[in-house]
Amino acid sequence: MSLALALLLGLGLSFNRLSGVPGVEGALALGVPLPFLAAILSSRAVVRARGGEGPGGARDLILDAALRGALLWLVPSLVLAANMVWVRVCEPGLGLLFLVLGPFVGVQLASLAALWVAVVVPRFVTFAAILVPLGGVLWGLGEFWATPAIFVFSHTAGWFPGTLYDVGRAFPFALVTYRALTLVWIAVAVLGVLAVRPDSARAGRPRWALLAFALLLTACGVVGWANGPELGHRSTVAAIDEALGKRVVSERCVVHLPREVSPHDAWRLARDCDFRVHQAEQALAVEQRAKVHAFFYRSAQEKERWMGAGRTYIAKPWRDEVHLQLSGWPHPVLAHEVVHAVAARAAQGPFRVSGQLGGWLPDPGLIEGTAVGIDWRERDGMDPHMWSRAMRDLELLPPLDRLLGLSFLQLPHSVAYSGAGSFTRFYLDRYGSEKLRQAYHDGDFGGPVGKTLEELDAEWQAVLDEQVLPEGTLELAKLHFDRPSIFETTCPHRLAALKGELGGDLAAGDDRRAQATCEEILSIDPGSATTRAALVGALARDGQQDVAVEQLTLLEGAPLTLVASARASMADAKWLDGDSEGAAAIYRELMDAPQSEASRRQLQVKLLAIEAGGRQEAILRGLFLGTSGRGSSVPAVVHFAHLLDGIREDGLGSYLAARQLLDAASRPDLALPMLARSRERGLPSPELEREALRFHGRAAYGAHHWDESRELWQEAVSDPLLQHEAEDWLARLDWRED
Repeated sequence: MSLALALLLGLGLSFNRLSGVPGVEGALALGVPLPFLAAILSSRAVVRARGGEGPGGARDLILDAALRGALLWLVPSLVLAANMVWVRVCEPGLGLLFLVLGPFVGVQLASLAALWVAVVVPRFVTFAAILVPLGGVLWGLGEFWATPAIFVFSHTAGWFPGTLYDVGRAFPFALVTYRALTLVWIAVAVLGVLAVRPDSARAGRPRWALLAFALLLTACGVVGWANGPELGHRSTVAAIDEALGKRVVSERCVVHLPREVSPHDAWRLARDCDFRVHQAEQALAVEQRAKVHAFFYRSAQEKERWMGAGRTYIAKPWRDEVHLQLSGWPHPVLAHEVVHAVAARAAQGPFRVSGQLGGWLPDPGLIEGTAVGIDWRERDGMDPHMWSRAMRDLELLPPLDRLLGLSFLQLPHSVAYSGAGSFTRFYLDRYGSEKLRQAYHDGDFGGPVGKTLEELDAEWQAVLDEQVLPEGTLELAKLHFDRPSIFETTCPHRLAALKGELGGDLAAGDDRRAQATCEEILSIDPGSATTRAALVGALARDGQQDVAVEQLTLLEGAPLTLVASARASMADAKWLDGDSEGAAAIYRELMDAPQSEASRRQLQVKLLAIEAGGRQEAILRGLFLGTSGRGSSVPAVVHFAHLLDGIREDGLGSYLAARQLLDAASRPDLALPMLARSRERGLPSPELEREALRFHGRAAYGAHHWDESRELWQEAVSDPLLQHEAEDWLARLDWRED
């Protein structure tokens, strides 16, 4: 019967391509239920032995328990392994290693530890044995609740890595050392059984030497647990603070950040956090009494080491914590994560998030939708309403009921966040903070307003009907939403790792290695248009223009924005190689292609450079492309921009230098006069004028020229493409004055 249940478990998992094969998810899916089954079987074996129906010696019981555990693991594991015939697995060896280090070791511990418990307790044997795996699960939940980490190591269940979206996580060496500790506890259980149930006539006399050895191993296990933060098994605020090195306390926040961050930048981050707490309070009409703890890590790798989510930003609302990597200022994601922390004031349950059953069943769509709806951001001149309208026009917008609840997790990340954020913003604008707060508390949009989800959906669709999309938006949307769900991706973890490697190859200017990495990605995912576009650029820069053209033809049917990006890379290679006329011809053709405003600005300046020729062309080519086609360092860009400023009558050189001083060097005081001069002298296109205004307003605020910053943002608020950002800065200025 037990093996039949294990077989059914494996068959059930096989219908999901993510958890139905050897790997992280499959290991966890087996690691949670199988130890319970193993514990029950061990307890029943002891009960039968006491009734004289089976072997009663310690060695026989131990061997039987170990064999049962192995068989319970083997049956579903074979099903998952057989499923690799239909579902491609790029790292089968690593997947099998997860199955061994995860459920195999965990089931053995549950089987043998439950055996020891069953031997010791006189009554309620099965109930007592079940406490072993149950304790392992509850201990893991306790670690998740009480520490900054989202990863969990459980001696019975194995490794829970945290968020599904963070597919780029590597194999954790900490799992090996953790399983070494599990083996210690297995040895303790075996010694315990041998000590209290010896295979001799001295059945009533415990073996004190074995008990003493078991106590010694227990002490080793406790020492291992105590050193968990150093070993990577768990995390604490104290350990993170020791690794980061700096802590700043402001009015509303406690900011934890690297010791090398300057006092000025650290305080600026803390004040930014204060403002975001204030914004979230105003939007939800709640009061955040506790300080928000904002952790800023040096890199995704450091963040993954200490709290489990490398490339994903995370909030723990019940702990008033947010975890991010350092980035530009203002931080692009801090406001979103702070909303999660502040929204806890409107939630219930132990995790203080929106959901049904008193908050015990989270609603990711409502949770993330609220954060997106309040931290209302534009990208490429499009807010979530406009992105959702574009999705609807492309027939990519999921039904509303799929954007809410746990089905949110099954959708592609960009689709889920944009759609849920748009609907939540509509709800907030239509019904106000009180109704949204109540919906967040109950995990139900319809109840607070007395309407069905279908009626609310119809009202939301009417809002989407009103959205006017700029020309070329649908092509941008095709690229923006061309990212399948993790549940639809072949080898998601290997692909994420390869794409990380590709980013490093391109940043290093190693086009030969980038080509090899692209080819490996395409061997797994032939439809990855973004990878093929990167391959086109790498080939072109490597002098293989004919091969690049062949790869470009394979992009037929891809979003036109992506095709334009690939062609721009080919033009850059021509320009770098001295073929200015060939590059200019492509740049001119691309001016009418659908693309972001940032891409259009770059094309404008490159064309301007080639048309000017001579020294101007050489300066701008060096500024944009450097010597390898991957661009120049910050000092080099500032140098080139300074040279340009001396030979052009307009303010292009000052503008280009100021961008670097503001963003890369974090010196708004130096950027401010250069931006003022660039705008006074004028810039060669409306797009550049708009961007200079944005940077001017930011630099004035960063240099503490408050009145000047307000005037600039009041000027910007009349531009539809700058309106939302300008309103955010004006709100910041109002808050500062209060």
